[in-house]
Amino acid sequence: MNQQTISFFQEVAPQATSVEERIARATKNISRLFVEGKPAVVAWSGGKDSSLVLAITLHAATTYIETLRGRRHTRYRPSEKCDAPFLPALRAWRAVRKSVYVRASLGRLRDPFIVAMTSDTLIENPSVIAHIRSEYAKVEQYSADAGIRVETHIVTPPLLSTWQVSILSGRAIPSYAGMKGDCTVSLKIAPARSFRRKLFRRLKHEGWGTPVTLLGTRYSESNRRSANMRRRGERADRPVRNKDGEYVLSPICDFETDEVWEALAYYGSGVWPSYSNFEDTMRIYADAGGTSCAVVADAIFEGSSSKSGKCGARFGCHMCLQTEDKSLATMVDYDPQYGYAKGLLELNEYLRNIRYDWSRRNWIGRTIRGGYIAIAPDTLHPRVLREVSRFMLQLDHDERLRAHRAGENPRFELLPIEIIVALDAIQSLYGVARPFSLWADLRDIQSGGVRYDIPKIEAVPETPLPESRFLYVGEEWDERPDSAFTGLRDSYLEALTEGACQPELVELASGKTAWKVETGQAFEVDVESAYMLMDFELERMLSLHDGYLAPGGVTYGYKWYLQYGTIQLSHSQQAEHDEVCRRSEFKDRLGLTFDYDHNELIAKSVAYRELPESAKAAWVHKARSLSNQMEMFGLADNDLVATI
Repeated sequence: MNQQTISFFQEVAPQATSVEERIARATKNISRLFVEGKPAVVAWSGGKDSSLVLAITLHAATTYIETLRGRRHTRYRPSEKCDAPFLPALRAWRAVRKSVYVRASLGRLRDPFIVAMTSDTLIENPSVIAHIRSEYAKVEQYSADAGIRVETHIVTPPLLSTWQVSILSGRAIPSYAGMKGDCTVSLKIAPARSFRRKLFRRLKHEGWGTPVTLLGTRYSESNRRSANMRRRGERADRPVRNKDGEYVLSPICDFETDEVWEALAYYGSGVWPSYSNFEDTMRIYADAGGTSCAVVADAIFEGSSSKSGKCGARFGCHMCLQTEDKSLATMVDYDPQYGYAKGLLELNEYLRNIRYDWSRRNWIGRTIRGGYIAIAPDTLHPRVLREVSRFMLQLDHDERLRAHRAGENPRFELLPIEIIVALDAIQSLYGVARPFSLWADLRDIQSGGVRYDIPKIEAVPETPLPESRFLYVGEEWDERPDSAFTGLRDSYLEALTEGACQPELVELASGKTAWKVETGQAFEVDVESAYMLMDFELERMLSLHDGYLAPGGVTYGYKWYLQYGTIQLSHSQQAEHDEVCRRSEFKDRLGLTFDYDHNELIAKSVAYRELPESAKAAWVHKARSLSNQMEMFGLADNDLVATI
C-alpha cells in the first residue's frame, strides 16, 4: 500500500519580497507551532524587534484560534428530505467522523499558548521598565478580548544577586569597562535561564508539546550578529536546538531594519490585528536613539555554556559601568519629562570616576593561606558602600516627593523594603557596616533634615594596582576558647532562654554547632515580617545602631533578622553563613571591619619577601613585582644579565 505524507506547510517558502509577504511567512511558521501543540515563548525586551515578534505571534494565534474554533463548531446539517440518494453521503460523513485518524487529529488540536518573558535587572532605565509594564497591560487586554491564553512574566534576579545587594554588601565590585561582564550573567542570563527551565517543566507536566522560544534577532543588525547567527544556524522557518537542547525560532531573522519599522506601522495602524499601536515604542526610540538588548538572545542560543557576556545595548542599565549608556542621558537632555533620572546619571558618573581611587577600596582579604590574608585593593571600601547606599536612599526619597507633587507613582525605587532588609542583613553579616545602618540613614533623610547629595568629583587617573601586602591572622578565623559561641550563636540569648524559647542547635558538616534555622529553596525576605519590624521594633533597632557596639558584635543585625524570621536562608547557606559570621566577628575583634584605619593596616602588614617560606608558597600567585618574582625563583639582583 502506497503511503504519502501530506504537509500543511511548504518546507521551502519562496523568497519574500515585501513586508506583507514576510509577515505572512512568519505567521505561517509560528502557526505551525500551534498545530503541533507547542507553546510559543517570546523573549521580549520592549524593543522594536522583539515587539514585532510578539505582534506576529499574537496575530498568528488570533487567526489560528478563529479558524480552529470555526472548524470545531462546524456540524453537518442534512436536508429535511433524507431520501435514498442522500443516504450514501450521510454514511460517508459518519464514517469520516468515526475515523481514528480524524478523531486523533481533532483531539490534538489545542488553543495556542503564548508566554511573553522579559528581564528586569532592577537597575533598568526607568522609562523602559514603565514602557514594558504598559505594553504588557495591552497584551493582557488584547489576549483577553481575543480569547488567547497568554502569560506575561518579568524575570528579576534573586535578591542576593541584585546589583544593590551584591555590590553594596562588599561581596563584589562593579563591572567596569575592560573587566569580565559578570553582571550580565547574574542579572539577566542566569535568571532568564532558570525561569525557562521551571516554565518548561511546568508545561511538560501540563501535557504540552516541546516549547519553542521565539527571538527577535536579525542578520542585518550587524556583521558580528550575522556571523553569530549563522554559526548557530538560526532559521525563520523551523526551530533549531540550542546547546541546552531547547528549541529556538527566529521568525524575523531575514527582516531589514526599515522593514521592521514598516511592519510595526502596519500593526499599529490596524491593518493587521495588534495588541498595541507602538506609539510609545517609537517615542522612546526617538527620545533615546536606542535598540533592544540582544545579550539574552545570545545566551538563549548558547545555553548553559554562556558564562559571560557584555551587554552592548544602548538601552542599558543606569548603573552599568561596562559601556557608556547614552540613551538615558539623551532622554534627560532631550525632554524635561525625563529630568527625574538626572540623579541616576550622577551616581553612575560618581562610580566611574572613583574606579582608580585605591583609597576607596577595601584592602582586607577574606581567604587565609599559610596563616596570612592578602592586603590589597579589592571591593569598594565600607565607607564608600555606605556613601552609595545613602545616595540611593536620598534618590528614592527625592523621587517619592517629586511623584507626590506631580500626582503620579514614583518612576523608580532603588532600595525597596525587601532590598533594604536583605542589604542591611548581609552588610552586617560581612562586617562592612554597623547593624541597622540603612534604617538609621533612612531616618536621618526622612525626619532628620539630612541630605546625602552626590558630589561632583574629577575622574581619578588610571594607575597600576598597588602591590599586595600580607597580614598574619592565624590558621583559622576562630581560634579563641569561646569560639563555640561565635557564628550563628549568641551566648547571651542562649543563657537567658530555656525550653521552647531557647534556640534549637544543630551540628553542621564542619563539626561546628549553630542555631537550627528555617531554610527554603533560596534566600528570601518576608516582607510582612519586615513591615512588622518597622511598626514595632524600629526604635529599638535604631537605638542599637546609635549605641555601643562591642568588639565582635558587627553581625548582630544579621542575627536579629534571622531570629525574627524576616530573612530565610537557602538549604546550603546555613553552613556558609555560619562560616562568614565567624570570620566577620573575628575581624571585628581585630578592628578590621567597617571602621579600620588604612595606615595602621599597612603598618601591621608585611611585603611578600618578608613572609615565611610556607606562606610564600601559599601566596606565590601574588608575587607580582620583579623583586618578589626574583626572590620566588631564588635569584638576586646581580643574577640579572642585560643583553644587547
